[in-house]
Formats: sequence, structure tokens, C-alpha cells
Amino acid sequence: MEKTITQIKIAVVGPESSGKTTLCKQLCETLNCEWVPEFARTHLNENTSYNRHDLDFMLKQQLLSENTYNHPILICDGDPISFKVWSQYKFGSTSEYIEQMILDSDYNHCLLLRPDLPYEDDPLRENSSLKNRLELFALFKKELNKFNLKHSIISGSNEIRLNVALNSLRQQKII
Repeated sequence: MEKTITQIKIAVVGPESSGKTTLCKQLCETLNCEWVPEFARTHLNENTSYNRHDLDFMLKQQLLSENTYNHPILICDGDPISFKVWSQYKFGSTSEYIEQMILDSDYNHCLLLRPDLPYEDDPLRENSSLKNRLELFALFKKELNKFNLKHSIISGSNEIRLNVALNSLRQQKII
């Protein structure tokens, strides 16, 4: 399927258990649009052990998934910045591929979720402590700023987050 030239792409990013998937679903329901689930979650359900090089494969699959949607608005559960932050945090380095995909990315806006929701246990999550999740949040913020990617910080309960995200996207004239 060919991609729409005028497609608006919004990436929802942030630390583990910060409500990314919930916000993606809420945005899609409210905006009547499509969302791309996090490929890494699907992959890691089948392959629990991974290394830094596997992140390149997962990012490629995530981006391929994004390219199959042809809706005017696309909500993406993750983006190349997510893979960079994770690679840096877990492995201490990032591949050239991930760096290049950040430079090539075409997201109109990123919604960075603050880890201020209660932690929800999940077998795929590796950082349950608030300290670690705040460190990850700081890395996301640093990388988004480093690459001059337009973003908004979203916090509060799930209900508040949806309204804050929508208001932010409207103020930025994204939607």
C-alpha cells in the first residue's frame, strides 16, 4: 500500500509503564485514526533474550509496519528515538542504523510520557524502579532535544494525559 504524502505521524514515547499503549489507543479512538503497535513487544514475547544488534531488526520491522498504513493520521507506539534510548541504557551504545533512522525520521510530533503512573508489572519490562524510569525519561528528553525533534511532555492520569496530548497537538497545529 502506498503511503499518503500528507500523512501526519505522531510518535508516543517514554519509559516502561508510562502509559504509551493506552494513550495510543485513546488517541486513535478520539481522532478516528490508525495506530502502529510496538513491534518489539510482539518480537520479545517470542524471543525473550536479545542483544544490541536485535534492536536494529526490531526497529526495521517497526518502520516497515508504519509504512503499511495509509491513513491521514498515524499514531506510532515507539520510534527510532525509543530504540536509541533503550540501546544506550541497556547496552551502552547505539548502532549507526538507529542513528540514521532518527535522522531520516518523518514524525510530525512526539509525545513524551512522564513515568508518573503507578508501575504495572509485565514480564517484558526490565526497569520497575521509579529511579530507573526517571533516568530513561531524562534520556528521552535529552535525545529529543539533541535531534531537535518537536515534542510535548505528557503527564497525569490516563484521562488527563489524553486531554493534555490533544491540547498539545492542537496548539502545535498538528491536528
